[in-house]
Amino acid sequence: MESTWEGRDLPVLEKIVDYYDQYGESPQPSDLAYMLGWYEQVDDPDDAVEDVERALRALEHEQPPFITDLQKTASGEVVGIGAPTGHARRTVGAWPTPDILADRIIVALNEAADNEPDEVKKGKLRRAAEAVAGVGRDILTDVTAQVITKGMYGG
Repeated sequence: MESTWEGRDLPVLEKIVDYYDQYGESPQPSDLAYMLGWYEQVDDPDDAVEDVERALRALEHEQPPFITDLQKTASGEVVGIGAPTGHARRTVGAWPTPDILADRIIVALNEAADNEPDEVKKGKLRRAAEAVAGVGRDILTDVTAQVITKGMYGG
């Protein structure tokens, strides 16, 4: 079976998160098909909307959920899309994950070393990046997770 994640489901999810961030509501399936350029890829416009609806049904049943609610008619046509969840935002990169933040710190340490004229400081920055990238990355990921959790839940 061919993966639907990269070509269908993820692009739909990314557009939902982006649209919701801009307008405070989720788009309609026909709007998503237009924003994704899917109307140009099919002969029948209904096919583009049906592809969006297939993606939405797949996203709806993910655990944890990607969207808060999916309103459908009795025939299964999607007529309303709920707000994207935190899981959706983390998946598309709109909210950081501990792994992403750890990677950003490693990149920042390497960039700082690249721009440091003092050879002693440059060496320290490189060693710090190497240490974090090795065993320290797991520790940094755990610490970052705790910081994110405290920031989100006031712990």
